[in-house]
Amino acid sequence: MKLLKTVLMFIFSALILLVLPVDATTFKTKKPGEKIVIAGIGKCIHAYWHEVELGMKAAGRKLKGCQVRWFVPAKEDVRAQVSTFESFIAQGVDGIVIGPSNPAAIKGAVQKALSAGIPVITFDTDAPESGRLIYVGTDNYKAGYEAGKMMVKLLKGKGKVAICTGSLTALNSVQRMEGFKDALKGTKIEIVETYNDGEDKAKALANAQAAMQKYPDLDGFYGVYAINGPACAQAIKMAGKVGKVKIVCFDTTAEHMQLIKQGLINATIGQRPFMMGYKGTEILYRMVTEGVEKVLRDLKMDKLATQKRHLDTGIDIVTKENMETYRKQLLKLGIPVQGW
Repeated sequence: MKLLKTVLMFIFSALILLVLPVDATTFKTKKPGEKIVIAGIGKCIHAYWHEVELGMKAAGRKLKGCQVRWFVPAKEDVRAQVSTFESFIAQGVDGIVIGPSNPAAIKGAVQKALSAGIPVITFDTDAPESGRLIYVGTDNYKAGYEAGKMMVKLLKGKGKVAICTGSLTALNSVQRMEGFKDALKGTKIEIVETYNDGEDKAKALANAQAAMQKYPDLDGFYGVYAINGPACAQAIKMAGKVGKVKIVCFDTTAEHMQLIKQGLINATIGQRPFMMGYKGTEILYRMVTEGVEKVLRDLKMDKLATQKRHLDTGIDIVTKENMETYRKQLLKLGIPVQGW
């Protein structure tokens, strides 16, 4: 009987914790102007992630007392992400935003941070089952679907396409591929093979070259990650098939834009990485200074299941025809444009 009472009291306590406001039971707040450290973790050293970093630091300069700490591994490295996340917890940072290479691998660290009163959100890639408070970034399924529609248009509904990606496990990659494939349904476009390079540039090029050798009648490449479009473009140029093999890919770094100018990339999906970094920092700062619940209410996400809290930063479909309009749009938003 005594054991039963103990068990029932434990269950009752757990239920109470579930229904109490999360910031009233877990998260601490600070006043604006106090030192507030926001830590960001990216996936790999690349111009795309540099734009995310620039966005975080731009927000940090604007927000009173905010300091930004940034880490990104040389290439996709799940262990490095997890160990750095753990290190940020030990340092007692006030908020953490991460683009997880493997959502499942980061779950334990996210739970540990939340238990320590540190709000955690994701950007670029989500980890919806981790308990993170909100995801800031692209709706990757929709972005993949738009990429698929563009490929259908370029190939006039028929042909052979190879998919090149940097991960088979990261949720953003999985969703982009799902969206792309769904957009091809009902057409005569065949996906011949999917290649994974682990966000290694040399392997990305080797994969694109292998695809062209194995499928000499290949009509198109779908580049899922930032390194894939340029790698596919290089392979096409080396094979002397410029204009014959189409490329639809992701991201709008200077390299991508130059390749669009040259006619090597036909279309790319711009993800607004600067805004991911900026908004991610801003939201965490507000969670620390105003409270998690208030921020979720303001974003109209307080009634949503945790997994469905998603702030869509939107996409831009960029081609040779509209790239100058895109440039003006970036400059108007105060986003730096360099190298193209």
